[in-house]
Amino acid sequence: VLIQPQAELLETADQEATSTNLFVRRLRLVVGGSLGEHWSFFFETDSPNLGKTNPNTGIGTPGLKDQGDLYVQDAYLTYSRGQALKVDAGMIMLPHSRHGTQSAATLLAVDYAPYTFLDSGPGGERVGRDYGVQLRGYPAGQKLEYRLAVSQGVRGPEARNPLRVTGRAVYYPYGAETGFFYGGTFQGTKRQLGVGGGFDVQEDARIYSADVFFETPLFESRQGFTVQFNWMRYDGGSFLPALAKQDAFLVEAGYHVWKHRLTPFVQYQARTFAGAAMPGQDTLQAGVAWWLAGHQRNLKFSAGRLHTDGLPDRTQALVQLQLFYF
Repeated sequence: VLIQPQAELLETADQEATSTNLFVRRLRLVVGGSLGEHWSFFFETDSPNLGKTNPNTGIGTPGLKDQGDLYVQDAYLTYSRGQALKVDAGMIMLPHSRHGTQSAATLLAVDYAPYTFLDSGPGGERVGRDYGVQLRGYPAGQKLEYRLAVSQGVRGPEARNPLRVTGRAVYYPYGAETGFFYGGTFQGTKRQLGVGGGFDVQEDARIYSADVFFETPLFESRQGFTVQFNWMRYDGGSFLPALAKQDAFLVEAGYHVWKHRLTPFVQYQARTFAGAAMPGQDTLQAGVAWWLAGHQRNLKFSAGRLHTDGLPDRTQALVQLQLFYF
């Protein structure tokens, strides 16, 4: 189970009041296991933003609380022939970026960057997931990683559209992360460096990414440091015109103290559009995570500013409690 009760305070667009929400950010039931030597499975549901009221005017019914929509979030089988070759088939998270393939239960900050899954709506996905098959492996002594997925994408009339192809490669000088989902942080307890890039193609729609993740213990493992950079170029072309050409950036960092139980962190996200058709946006959040029991139980707080070119800045504060057992 993964449950994340959350509180949000968000300054209204006219800066005359504060929107207040008490809701459940994620409620997931998670099942996984092994079926013999070579087969494993993973399945989870989700009901996101349960009880939340949309704080932005002009979107949905004013004041209406989200009553929840329990649906399948992930469902796949994995066939493994050691670390060099794994095959994942089913409803899978597409590997076009590191941040977009991280587990929501292991994030450093309160949540994902807001521009990580911009293709989900136009592409008919469910938070970065699509239906297909993926080859995955960790060759060269687990110093390299490759992922290559073929998925449904947007099918079109009579399902005639070509399939979607997504790929990713990563170099790990200290050894690879070999799980299906990446970790957002290990609370500074391990030395990890990954330098990667990815692509996503269907017709003339394109996504490209580049990312770096680094974590290391410090001062004889009494403290630690985590930093991540993620860049994504979205361009829906004529195939997905709703996905405007734009660049999205994420930079986040955390410093782990008090026997790795307390982490002050900062997260900056921005997106800029090609041309001047749409205003650029960026957000800056700073906060602290209290790892009561690592990712199993933790409490996070952050506060920051949301900026859109030509509009007043808005202040946002978040508090999230997490319980995760798997």
